[in-house]
Amino acid sequence: MPTLCNRHPATGNAASDATRTFRRSAIALGVAAMLAAPAYAQEAAVPAQPDEATDLDKVVVTGIRGSVYRAQDIKRDAATFVDSVTALDIGALPDRSVTETLSRIPGVTIDRFLSVGDPEHFSAEGGGVQVRGLTQVRSELNGRDSFSASGGRALSFQDVPSELMAGVDVYKNQTAEMIEGGLGGTVDLRTFMPLDFEESRLGVSFSANRGDFADKVKPSGSILYSNRWETGAGDFGILVDVAHSELATRTDGMFVRPFFNTANSDLDGDGTNEQLWLPRGADWRTLEYERERQGAYVALQWRPNENLELFATAFQSKYDELWYEDAIFVQNDPLQVRLDASQPYQLDGNVFVSGRLRSDGDIPMGTDIRASHRESKTSDYSFGMKWNFSERTEFSTELQFIKATTRVLDSTVALGLNVPYVDVDLGSGRPIIGVDNQFTANPGNYYWGFTMDHRDDNEAEEVAWRADLKHSFDAGFFESIKFGVRLTDRDATSIDTGYDWQPVFQTWMQWWALPGDQPLPGLDLNGTVNSSLVNLATFENFYRGNANTPGSFYAPVLATALGFPQSYLDIHGAAIPYYDCCYGQITPRNLEDSQWRNVQGEKTTAAYAMLNFGIDDALFDGNVGVRVIRTENKADGFLIYPDVFYAPYLGAGESEPITARNSYTDVLPSLNLRWEFAPNLIARFAASKAIARPNFSDMQAYQQLSVATRPGIDPPDDGSLLPIEDLELTGSSNDNPYLEPMKANQFDLSLEWYFAPDHGGMAWVNFFYKDVKDYFRQQTELVAYPGVDGNEYDYLISRMVNIGTAKIQGAEVGWNQFFDFLPAPFDGFGMSANYTYIDSSTRIPAQSNAVPIDTDGSLFGDLPADGLSKNSYNAALFYEKGPWQVRFAYNWRSEYLLSVGPNGYNGEDGGIPWKLPVYSDSFGQLDGSIFYRFSDNVQIGLEMNNLNNAEQRTIMDQNGAGKRITSWYVNDRRYAATLRFTF
Repeated sequence: MPTLCNRHPATGNAASDATRTFRRSAIALGVAAMLAAPAYAQEAAVPAQPDEATDLDKVVVTGIRGSVYRAQDIKRDAATFVDSVTALDIGALPDRSVTETLSRIPGVTIDRFLSVGDPEHFSAEGGGVQVRGLTQVRSELNGRDSFSASGGRALSFQDVPSELMAGVDVYKNQTAEMIEGGLGGTVDLRTFMPLDFEESRLGVSFSANRGDFADKVKPSGSILYSNRWETGAGDFGILVDVAHSELATRTDGMFVRPFFNTANSDLDGDGTNEQLWLPRGADWRTLEYERERQGAYVALQWRPNENLELFATAFQSKYDELWYEDAIFVQNDPLQVRLDASQPYQLDGNVFVSGRLRSDGDIPMGTDIRASHRESKTSDYSFGMKWNFSERTEFSTELQFIKATTRVLDSTVALGLNVPYVDVDLGSGRPIIGVDNQFTANPGNYYWGFTMDHRDDNEAEEVAWRADLKHSFDAGFFESIKFGVRLTDRDATSIDTGYDWQPVFQTWMQWWALPGDQPLPGLDLNGTVNSSLVNLATFENFYRGNANTPGSFYAPVLATALGFPQSYLDIHGAAIPYYDCCYGQITPRNLEDSQWRNVQGEKTTAAYAMLNFGIDDALFDGNVGVRVIRTENKADGFLIYPDVFYAPYLGAGESEPITARNSYTDVLPSLNLRWEFAPNLIARFAASKAIARPNFSDMQAYQQLSVATRPGIDPPDDGSLLPIEDLELTGSSNDNPYLEPMKANQFDLSLEWYFAPDHGGMAWVNFFYKDVKDYFRQQTELVAYPGVDGNEYDYLISRMVNIGTAKIQGAEVGWNQFFDFLPAPFDGFGMSANYTYIDSSTRIPAQSNAVPIDTDGSLFGDLPADGLSKNSYNAALFYEKGPWQVRFAYNWRSEYLLSVGPNGYNGEDGGIPWKLPVYSDSFGQLDGSIFYRFSDNVQIGLEMNNLNNAEQRTIMDQNGAGKRITSWYVNDRRYAATLRFTF
């Protein structure tokens, strides 16, 4: 059966400060070298791993037990701190997504949301990955770069078919040979190679997946074929692996919106209003999610003799995701909300608990259909060789080309209705929400509200080349020395149109855009329902029947959202007769418009030197080295000048192309020590410096400047000019092309006890510390820009900067064991458990825009680092005996900060800007699998996710109203009936 650790590619390469000519020449020489001499497969990223491939069929132990043994061997033999999950059977990672697999590794946690920082959309399979609480995680495929074209630098792990993976390794510290970029850690996805198998191999897997809430069945399948031949020119192997996977889930959610301190309610009738903290209102929604994931992988290996090997691989992953939701939401003025004293109510001091909320007039609400369709593709083509010049000297080289594309349409079409009241009861856990059902059931009470589209069209590609030279010494303390270089040339073009919100009818248009006292028109402008545009959302079995919300409301159909742009033009065009101005006409944003385009280029030149040393008699070894990296960034964009008649000296709306260039050099030393001071007792220590470069989406070179008069100053009506002291000069550019990397000094110390190494028995404790600086945060600062008169003027610009520090420290404890000492049949039991504790502190200057502000303008104290749970653990129980393989695993993490001021939790009301911190509540999920092997070739099983029907909650923090749950989600239990064949 397969083993996984024997063929692990080099994760480190090299650097020198090179010119473009040198770069191109070096790449050309690398290609020539690969063509001139047969070569070896990728060298192990962890130097302690064996250089020669182990024949997989020689491995006797298979299944769960074999996977645990192999992961244990990787950890023990590694040159730095590594944890792994392996698949000794083809297509047999323990989870149905790479993201879920990663969550089993100590120190690794995942988000249960569709995108990082969005607390309003739950994800069944999980999304963002954090290592020790940091989201700056480097992603690799076989030790080489891998990324998605989403404006970032990492791979969206949920996009990668788990069926193609042989294993997943997480590096928590680093050696000098490892590629830079993993501030939190490095995740390496490993695939099989054909010479890993002693003979031909055919593996076929098929699954039928069903979510019990979505009530849909979707197929998944994979096929792997591998063969090798002994020819007159040496050993040759080929491997082909394809996978297809579909999934359908449903999520229902409820929301309580932020509280505001107002004095609108006279509760005792004394003519004086009480000061109360009242919520803006409450929402509910249901989201349908469908995804299709495809993958293909081809690998060729040629080993003409014992000193030479060549390889070539091609990998492609495609991801097609569609989710759509029906939602009803408040869109009222929160400062006008009052508590109806004529109805029963309950307060906790002056904080709302339950009652009827009203406003001056009706409460504007919206009902919408929102659809998000994302298509992503990542293609990777790699070539490499290894050549032993002599018994002591090895040379290896690799050339890689990777291309990634992502296209997204996020489209919302909304109706409006103005309800008389909203009843909310927060006294019994999940909210009880009520409105006038007869009112919401009348289509004449609705009107077309707004449309909003957001589009992304991204493309990124990279050419990378590396070369490594290793020389081993005959004897003595120094075992070997290794040098290497690595060059990359990456281009990224991102088109992001932003969210283009356009009103059709809004309450504020009455008496202005609508003539006279014209009422807001009905759904199709005459009060009747056009079923091709609008349907009745019934919310069947909402929250599995465990929630109390209104039963139905009218909302646009899915086609109105996915029919962009024509559906938008039709909706807005039909409204034109009701306007006395231009608001009915819209022009969708043009993807070719330069203001939405972010063009980035990046070149890196890296070099490293690493010395391996050891004392055999003392069972002591380690490595020390340094990696030096030169990074050169280029961003093309535009500076847009203001255009106001009273300050022509500032500009007249001119668009000036700009090119921003930035470069920096990082020196990253590292030290790793390992000592087996007693039989099967190993102590480790590691110290290194790490960096994480900013995302390309944060380095756009685009700045639009704005001008307004200061408070109390009116624009002149006689055409005269205003002096600069009467003006406010501002600009909002969330990006900064001059960002530099986040940096961290990191330390690890561990004790590993292999108390039963031949039976999977081990325990360990690992202490870690990270000192992080140059965080990426938004801040408002004065920046000088030239005027057309030749003078420079200071604009108050909000943009991303390097600011703030954090300290992260903690410990990981783990234990694996199979209970072979128990009498039969209990000797088939085993257990794996790990626990992670993380403590953090951050220092962000008060002027930073990342500082949270309550709805009353009060500031919050220091917050923990976002994405960081203080406590998390995994516990898995195995049973493997005879033909049976049974596994149940529980994964839990404690509360953590999701975001500061995300959508729904930010705004400006009464002249007070506010943004609240939102946390994910603690969450635990139980998964399992049961497999029965009929023979060496046939296995059938049932895989299960979310057996405990876990409820995900989020928490908003407010100074005056307190910390409270703000949203509740429920999702599918998922089952997959699986059939596997291996020949």
